[in-house]
Amino acid sequence: MKRISILRLILILCGFVAFISSSPAAPPKSPNILFIAVDDLNDWVIPFGGHEQAITPNLQRLAERSTRFTNAHCQAPLCGPSRASVFTGLLPSTSGIYLHVKDNEIVPENGAPQRPEFLTHLLARHGYKTLGAGKLLHQGAGGNLLQDYAGFKDFGPYPEKPMNYDADRTSTDWGAFPERNDQMPDHAVADYAIGALSQNHDAPFFLGVGINRPHVPWHVPQEWFDKFDLDTIELPPYLASDWDDLPEISKLIHEAPPTPSTEWMIENGKWKEVVQAYLACVAYADYEIGRVLDALEKSSYAENTIVVLWSDHGYHLGEKNIVTKMTLWEESTRVPLLISGPGIPQNAICRRPVGLIDLYPTLLNLIGIDIPDTLDGRSLKPLLDNPQAAWDHPVITIWGRNNVAVRDERYRYIRYEDGSEELYDRSLDPNEFDNVAANPQHTELKNRLAKHIPQNQSKVLPINFHQWNPYWIEVVRKAQGGGN
Repeated sequence: MKRISILRLILILCGFVAFISSSPAAPPKSPNILFIAVDDLNDWVIPFGGHEQAITPNLQRLAERSTRFTNAHCQAPLCGPSRASVFTGLLPSTSGIYLHVKDNEIVPENGAPQRPEFLTHLLARHGYKTLGAGKLLHQGAGGNLLQDYAGFKDFGPYPEKPMNYDADRTSTDWGAFPERNDQMPDHAVADYAIGALSQNHDAPFFLGVGINRPHVPWHVPQEWFDKFDLDTIELPPYLASDWDDLPEISKLIHEAPPTPSTEWMIENGKWKEVVQAYLACVAYADYEIGRVLDALEKSSYAENTIVVLWSDHGYHLGEKNIVTKMTLWEESTRVPLLISGPGIPQNAICRRPVGLIDLYPTLLNLIGIDIPDTLDGRSLKPLLDNPQAAWDHPVITIWGRNNVAVRDERYRYIRYEDGSEELYDRSLDPNEFDNVAANPQHTELKNRLAKHIPQNQSKVLPINFHQWNPYWIEVVRKAQGGGN
């Protein structure tokens, strides 16, 4: 009898095991999202080859695990409208946000053709926990962008007085300051992210990490300057006559703000210092990004997290005779973009033209949420599945109403509000020195690219502000009720 009971128990246990093994597996948990925004980061970082002296080992190791978009561009060459476009999924020509706006004025009803829903708000509606720190929108994370937000500490720290450059309406300056990395605001942002990745979360999360550097002022501790020998710094290409073939409206729009010009840097022997300072800030930003990536690798979320690293726009470091963003040229519009995660090809390169506007629908597509038909971007999943897939979608950048750059795999075409044009064949002219728009043999090409320019662009909303030069002062004056 005892043997029969044991046999019966064994049979029962075997049946139970068989039942368990035949039961449907639990559905996989939705992937987490680590969303790293880096301010004013151009294409000089190692994975994008813009400056061979750059020191960015952490971005390089992320690139080796990612699909790397080497022809990615912002939708506005200024922090405010670019970031608004990323988080709303709307072009400036749709939202009416062409310039800076206050964060909390983006979403409320403001006269725009559509009222956007932030990406983070949509994720929260689908069960995501949203948290972060640092600069995500222009002023941080206003408009209740995140459920848990650790703040944004401006662009300091600042020395008691400017170290190398002092001008109104710009924070441009450079020099070794402060003494330690833990005195930098970005260190606290990375600390927050590290802490968040060490916690147990009962829901999938969106973690936003806003890194300030290399935004001006170019102040970081001395150790980062020491990595770059000033005497051997390599300068970017420059042509003194570069503006001679530009239309007049281009000169008005791109008139230098109160930041150094290349001519000024040459005359004052400061150009190498500026490049050194920018490279030092990029290296420091890479260090903080590396701390966050290390924390992700050590966490329980390493295998189920989508990582997106992007910059809000590029930056000129003397090209085109300017040191700034806010142009419709390559140095200002091109941005680093890396996407990694479950099922995404590693160490893959995609050269198709894409935009930051595409991140919103791409993330929804990757995590299985329906994409609203109100978004202006398109999912990049076909390119993540196959980086060499056919892609007939030039990317556009808008700098003020009806001033638009169209970029495909070879050409940059710019058309301004008065119909003036620029056209650059980047296969022959990678520095965009030679504007060939007036050449009649390019008429068909220009017409093809112009078809991608949005029609009936929204008016500049009165919430916009920007005071760099007379052109933009007039744009804002009209938007705010000063006439048409």
